[in-house]
Amino acid sequence: MNKKTIIAVALVCIVIAGILAGYGIYLISKSPEKEEEPRFALEIYGNANMDEVIDEKDAEFVTEIINGNENETQFADANRDGVINQEDIDQINAILEGTATYIWILDGNGDPVRVRLPIERIGAEYLSNVELMRILGVEDKVVAVDLAPYKLRWFYLPEKADELVNLGNMNAPDYEFILGLNLDVLFTFSYDIAEKKEKLPGVDVVFLGLYWPDVIKPSESRFIQGVMKAGYILGKVDRAQEYVNWLLSLLDSIKSKTVTLSESEKPRVFMTGMVGYIRDASQTTMRTYNLIDPLSQMCILAGGKPIAEDLPDWLGSSYYSTVDPEWVLEENPEYIFVHAVRYTYGGVAMTPAYGYDMNDTSSLNATWQDIMSRPLLSGLSAVQNEKVYIIAGDFRNNAMGSVLGAVYLAKILHPELFEDLDPEAIHQEYITNWMGLNYNLDEYGTFLYPPIVIDDEVIGAPDE
Repeated sequence: MNKKTIIAVALVCIVIAGILAGYGIYLISKSPEKEEEPRFALEIYGNANMDEVIDEKDAEFVTEIINGNENETQFADANRDGVINQEDIDQINAILEGTATYIWILDGNGDPVRVRLPIERIGAEYLSNVELMRILGVEDKVVAVDLAPYKLRWFYLPEKADELVNLGNMNAPDYEFILGLNLDVLFTFSYDIAEKKEKLPGVDVVFLGLYWPDVIKPSESRFIQGVMKAGYILGKVDRAQEYVNWLLSLLDSIKSKTVTLSESEKPRVFMTGMVGYIRDASQTTMRTYNLIDPLSQMCILAGGKPIAEDLPDWLGSSYYSTVDPEWVLEENPEYIFVHAVRYTYGGVAMTPAYGYDMNDTSSLNATWQDIMSRPLLSGLSAVQNEKVYIIAGDFRNNAMGSVLGAVYLAKILHPELFEDLDPEAIHQEYITNWMGLNYNLDEYGTFLYPPIVIDDEVIGAPDE
């Protein structure tokens, strides 16, 4: 073989190699992307493949179980008759088509609950359930709410404020009265529902789990599950998914910054409430919140270090620990956040007055001045530096699952780290875009005292 021939052959080989390499790249680019791992397994019967949604893949998965190619999963038995067969595929398809006459879920307690469909008349307990009904766009089906949201019916349900029925105290219900309302479903806030299920035959009593948000481990959050379950029960799956994605993206945006903080960069925080010595100087104890409570969780997410971490019950099932002022003095927190409640379950109006129906901060200021004057707190760093804040109960008990509270706390605890974070803009987005309400936070509502002031902007209270 002469030199020219060798060169020609070599060139051909190079060209062929290039074509093959290019084709290989093409094949790689055309290969299907690896599916993302589900963030949680939706606890609804029919979610056979244990991902976040019920879709056609679940019907296919059940077919594979029937054919012996897949193992049975927790939610494959869509109709819960104890057998995996074609009827489960039919139930899945009915759920997808919106023609199902019932749906089985695990409620917030982890118990199987059968809910009859469709839903036309809804009873909703407490703020989070009422707000979720608005978020999902079924406010027209809400006919009754309990005392706390009833006090704010002009805000939550202005379209039907005059006709809305008051369910009374959710912890002391009038069962005969409720039965007369002909409700299809009662969404409870309390997890203690055995008596309500017994006393309300014909009404599907559903605890979604909104009582238990978890911003530390959102994949295990019964709150997130509850939003999605409500979406399936009420035929608003897409809206529920969109809302969950919005919440989790907010959570991730905060966590991505605070997760980088060293322990020394996290300010020590006393999360407490308007009880004991904080409310009444004659009392001898105070309250602080354990890890299970949303208040401590929002503090951790926002980059704070709750001083309660070293208490014996921190990891326990109790929501709070009782401490004395001397212990707080020894811990000497840099920040104090006082959680206030405006309306109790029984509908009693508490001080300070704040919220969507308050446009001035006079009540908050009076309470704040009272707290700051407590003799046993005067030596605290937080008091001396005026880093004591009263925060609205909405931050803990609304349908943002304590994410809104974390947004406000992050801005206070780490203003430089969250320079571009605007808590009021997020709060406004929640009110306007998600709840669909016409309400301007620049003009109305008090939720934080002292408010955050940046240049001429007031955050947490109306602009002056």
